[in-house]
Amino acid sequence: MICAKCGALVDQTDKNTFTGRVIREYECCKCGHTDWEDDGVALWQVLHDANMEAADAAPAQPEPQSSQERPASFWQRLTGLFLRKG
Repeated sequence: MICAKCGALVDQTDKNTFTGRVIREYECCKCGHTDWEDDGVALWQVLHDANMEAADAAPAQPEPQSSQERPASFWQRLTGLFLRKG
């Protein structure tokens, strides 16, 4: 980016995305002028919105009827294979 006052190159001093938009702040090393630009929607905001839409569109998963039908941990499932009779 170029300084609007003196035409020198400016350095990026800050980048904020916490509002859901990418805001970059710049400062001119030559004259000290500061400026900012809005680069649009932040990537994390786009991904968050897409995940929320997918979660709303996905059908609800039914829960198991009882804890005896399916063991809670991987270890219980693994040992259950060897402990079954019959």
